[in-house]
Amino acid sequence: MKRILCSLLAAALLGSLPVGSVSAAPARIVEGWYAHNATLVMLGAQDAIVGTVARPSMLPWMFTLVPQFEQAQQFPSPRLNGEAVLALKPDVTFVPQGSQIAAPLRRLGLVVKEEGFDSFSGMRESLNDTASVIDTPLAHSRNQAYQQALEEALRQPSEATSRPAVVHIESTAPLRVDGSHTIINEWIRAAGGKNAASTVTGNKQPVAMEQLLAWQPDIIIVGGTAGDMKALQQNPLWQQLKAVQAGKVYRNPAGIFPWDRYGPELLLQIKWAKQIVQQGNVDTARMVSAVTDFYQRFYGISLDREDAKLMLAGRPPATPR
Repeated sequence: MKRILCSLLAAALLGSLPVGSVSAAPARIVEGWYAHNATLVMLGAQDAIVGTVARPSMLPWMFTLVPQFEQAQQFPSPRLNGEAVLALKPDVTFVPQGSQIAAPLRRLGLVVKEEGFDSFSGMRESLNDTASVIDTPLAHSRNQAYQQALEEALRQPSEATSRPAVVHIESTAPLRVDGSHTIINEWIRAAGGKNAASTVTGNKQPVAMEQLLAWQPDIIIVGGTAGDMKALQQNPLWQQLKAVQAGKVYRNPAGIFPWDRYGPELLLQIKWAKQIVQQGNVDTARMVSAVTDFYQRFYGISLDREDAKLMLAGRPPATPR
């Protein structure tokens, strides 16, 4: 009888919690969205990550600067294996917004939180939500500081008199670009530019070279894993682009997560892109100071200036793990 009463009491307590809620600061986390790993690190939850889709070959800076990731079980894709997740006994499992795996994981009795955004307003909501889940003084203070810094960066008016056309290339072969309704579109506009690929909707969209030639962007920004920029600049078709002819082709920096996509380093991306769009070049000394300050303030990482220069060049660590 005593055992039955205890079971009924436990069920009543669980039933009083909202669906998908975490009753206390999670001690065990499974992370199923690549970008969200960086958010967890910023909020001080790296020690709690017991499973992740992150891999050192994909995110070398993450594994070099945050060695706790070496101890986490690595999942091969965001389509998490339910039994493997269950075996890790996580307090919460994060998955991308709209993930098809969310419902099956919940049916196993797991607490699942979906995170995702395609705008800065959505990003701010996701950060608030994640900080509430982590629910530690550090998570709340870092989130508040970051939110204020992001608001200041977005509030600063553009100094450009006109908006140069910018195209962000996610892959050179096959050719894929980032269009409207993406965070890439958001930071291009925040930097004072306009997205040359705005007629295309979504991330990593395939386009023909003829389309790129028709757009004739003033500036080309190439993602960190997009391909060989030297080969791009030596290609006769690419040489027909005025951005290539003018030397306005830039490799995007990358850190714990690629700056250009869906992690906290978007704050650095805005500063970097503003220099390109509004000044026509990158002030390396100024950016190195901004990079080291950022990682100390928001990640608690004392970054070497030489490492900051490697990040700015879109290169991996000199001695990756």
